[in-house]
Amino acid sequence: MRNFTAITVHPEIQDGAPVFSGTRVRIETFYDFLRVGVSVSEFLDEFPSITRDQVLEVYDLVKQKYTVDQISALVAGPQSRIETGTGRLQATA
Repeated sequence: MRNFTAITVHPEIQDGAPVFSGTRVRIETFYDFLRVGVSVSEFLDEFPSITRDQVLEVYDLVKQKYTVDQISALVAGPQSRIETGTGRLQATA
């Protein structure tokens, strides 16, 4: 299982939405910036509390077509599994 150090999911931070670790900046915000054509460098300029390593870890998930909900489930632990590259989320017992 992969350890995600760039992402935190906690019910008391941004209502449990996945955020960049050590910040309150939602991963969804990064996705929104990418959708409108903002570069990674411009995003980092806008949010100096986020490191390049954090952004690159999340960007790798973006390239694999993970949704924000899938990232949240992935970070939450082994109770769910996402098939890499397919975008399919599977619950495990």
